[in-house]
Amino acid sequence: MIVVLTGAPGAGKGTQADLLAAKEGFRKVSTGDALRKHVRMKSPIGLQAEAVMARGELVSDEILFEILREELGPDSGERILLDGYPRNVAQAKTLDSLKETHPVVAAIHLDVDAGELVNRLSGRRVCGNCGATYHVTLTPSKTAGVCDKCGGLLQQRADDREDSVRTRLSVYESTTKPVLEYYRGKGLYQRVDGLGSTEEVFGKLKGSLSGVKFR
Repeated sequence: MIVVLTGAPGAGKGTQADLLAAKEGFRKVSTGDALRKHVRMKSPIGLQAEAVMARGELVSDEILFEILREELGPDSGERILLDGYPRNVAQAKTLDSLKETHPVVAAIHLDVDAGELVNRLSGRRVCGNCGATYHVTLTPSKTAGVCDKCGGLLQQRADDREDSVRTRLSVYESTTKPVLEYYRGKGLYQRVDGLGSTEEVFGKLKGSLSGVKFR
């Protein structure tokens, strides 16, 4: 049984997915992680994906689905939290082909206002030396621009600049909205307010999941 978890960049989806896996017994399946694993293992499908990426092309929906299907495995009655898939309606429909063994029972969207998302992402700073992450207002370093852990200089990544963030959010909105509408039409869509502390949002997600029927 699959719960699809969606959320824009900066919505905190990854953090919440990890919490649901650790505390609520879900098995988290991330297509991004699975893709990297297959490439690293040099599995047959991983080699196909690696060849595509080496050409600078996007991995096809067909390859992603094969990787996902292998990652899901046979029906074991597990509650699976799907992170990073589907990203378009075609993928959502393909996922439905597994409904006999892995039915989608809910599609939960972690919703955060665009202005808040821009603030969260554009304020992020990363240590150029050790990779530690900070935020200029939410989790600042003790000395501005300097990493607490190693003394390295903190940098703003190119894709965290405000113009880049707004572009990423626009792309996300245009591709994900049809997916949410697809699940709304099936009566599976749920919106969860993503504002609040990590614990508060986790509580909202648990409340939303309490109404989901797992067989």
